[in-house]
Amino acid sequence: MNTNRKRISGRLEHVPRGIALVTDAGDHWILEDFEPSNDDIGLEVTAEGIVVGLDRLQVEWLGQVPA
Repeated sequence: MNTNRKRISGRLEHVPRGIALVTDAGDHWILEDFEPSNDDIGLEVTAEGIVVGLDRLQVEWLGQVPA
């Protein structure tokens, strides 16, 4: 098992450094290799991937959290 794998849930936001997933705790994760449509910004999602920096996640899977 790869210890750098992570699954994170939160809200998609556009920030100066790119697309971020903001958790309920206020943590910001910059999402690598992910280009959302404008309709996706503001949605609650879960992302899974590999940590590639202190606050960067290389996205392998992303799905919307059911309302």
